[in-house]
Formats: sequence, C-alpha cells, structure tokens
Amino acid sequence: MTVRPHPMAPPAAGSTAAAAPCLEVRDLRVGFALEGGAVVQAVRGVSLRLDAGEVLGLVGESGCGKSTLARACAGLVPIGTGEVLLQGRPFARLPARERRRLRPDLQMVFQDPYASLNPRLTVQETLGEALRVRRALAGAALRTAVGDLLGEVGLTPEQAWRYPHEFSGGQRQRVAIARALATSPRVIIADEPVSALDVSIQAQIINLLDRLCRERGLAMLFISHDLAVVHHLADRIAVMYLGRLVEVGPAAAVIASPGHPYTQALVSALPDPDPERERRRRRLLLQGDLPSPLSPPSGCAFRTRCPWALPSCAEHEPALESTGNGHQVACLRREEIAASSAAKP
Repeated sequence: MTVRPHPMAPPAAGSTAAAAPCLEVRDLRVGFALEGGAVVQAVRGVSLRLDAGEVLGLVGESGCGKSTLARACAGLVPIGTGEVLLQGRPFARLPARERRRLRPDLQMVFQDPYASLNPRLTVQETLGEALRVRRALAGAALRTAVGDLLGEVGLTPEQAWRYPHEFSGGQRQRVAIARALATSPRVIIADEPVSALDVSIQAQIINLLDRLCRERGLAMLFISHDLAVVHHLADRIAVMYLGRLVEVGPAAAVIASPGHPYTQALVSALPDPDPERERRRRRLLLQGDLPSPLSPPSGCAFRTRCPWALPSCAEHEPALESTGNGHQVACLRREEIAASSAAKP
C-alpha cells in the first residue's frame, strides 16, 4: 500500500524500529473463569502481525473470539499466555506507567460509539483532553486543533460544542474516530465499527477509515463478521474460528482460492454482482451450530461441521501452514480445497 505522510503522523522510526511490525501477537491465549471452576478459552494460540500502513481484516462469526483478541491487544483484558508486542515492546505485560507511555500509539474504535463517549462531555472537551495531554495545546490553538480533527472526519468545527446525544449514529462514530486520531497513533483497532450503522452510512465510514489509513500511514486491525466489507478495505484477511486462526493471506488470494472449508463457506455467501452468475452458483451451507468454547471438539475444531473432514481430523489440531505467497491455511486438505475453490466460476 502506498502511503503519504500526514502532518500529525508520528515521526518515522529508525532502521531497527522500522523493521519490527507495528503490532505483533505471538501464541496468544485468553481465558475467562466461570463459576464452578470452568474456564472458557476465548483465544487459543493466535499469532499475527500488522505492518506499518497495512489494513488487516479479521473475520469470523459471532462468538469466535474476535473482540476478545482486540481487547487483549489493547490491554483491556488480561492475557493468559503469549505476547502482544507494540513497536517491538511487550505491551500487554509492561508496568502500568510504561504502558501509559505507549498507549497513544494504539487506539481503539468501538462498535457502539454512544457507549464509548462520555455523555457529560462536549466533543470539544472529549477531543481537547487528548490533544492537551499529547500535544500540550491550550486556548485558541486547542480549539483550532479540535476543529481540524473534526474536519478530517467530515464534521464541522461548530459541532465541537455539542454533546454525544445531539449527533446521529454515523456522526458519533466519526467523533469516536477523531478521538482515536487525537493521539497521532500508529495502530488503530476498529472492532465492528460499522455493524450498528445503516448500510449507506457504513459505506461512508468505511471509506473514511480507508482514506485516513492511506493519508496518515496508519496500520489498522479491522474486525468484522462481514467478509464483503473486509474484502473492500483490507490488504490481508485473517479468518478466525472458535478462538483460532484458520486462514491468513492476501485479501485477493483468500477470496479467489480459500484453502479452508470455513473460509470457503464464507466466500460462497458473498453476492455476485452478475445476476446470471448469481442465479447459477451454488452456495455452501454449513451444517450444525458453532461448538461451545467450553468443550471444543478434539483435533480440528471445525471438523463437526466440515464436509471435507477425515477421521484423522479428530486426532490432531492442524497448524497454519504456508501455501505460498504469504497465504497460510490450517487444514489437512488445504490444497484440494483451494483447487476446488479456484475451479468454480
């Protein structure tokens, strides 16, 4: 992705720092204890990396652990084992004081902007707090900076004196995006940022995020259950099922030749813009329900719903294996599945 420097973007890192990913997750596991001693493993051994200027789309059905992974990366939930590295530093395990110093580099945009904004503060106060701390602005300079931020996300400086309840849902999400930008972050984690919005407003917010990433050189982890949205926005796609990544690769490759049967089913649900092809094609319908994370199936967690399952799938949990060109798939029959996907019109 070609990126252009932005006047508020952080300074370029040195050669050593530039080689490290902006955000890296290594074998991350996150569990939640329940009454009676049971533990739900929401994230099970996830590893991924996010480079400067890259948009990584994370997709999967509800309950697969996407939001838990996002919150663990941001330090909002405690991790069990593994590492979360921000600019090469172990962000999740740093002492509170050191984590606060790194916090401006990583910001989140949540699904519900109304719940994430303080209803007692005007937009001027919400954005001004971050700008005052981060850039030591005050008075007219602070008001100008807030107005500039609002203009960047498609709002006007006059709207800075409104409260969150005076905005529409799409406008509130623009305010939330402006707040995330106020610290000049290197990484944005957007957790289902458009799922609560009308379709026409969704398109506006997606295009806004796309433009901001290109202009500011931001890295973004974009989380969604909508593969069509992720395909439009992301450079790479990671597919998550029951707490694990089952496929990671360039967006075009994952859509054109998915190597995991779960990804294949997700891709088959995408509408075809050609009406004739849409009428002819056959969708892959998954059988059964998502297993409980309290007692996931042995071996491959997807095998209970998989039309390609073999008896050996119950014995070993497949790891992500490279199929070339940065494409990784966690399936014993990945080559056959990819070939069948590529052969379809």
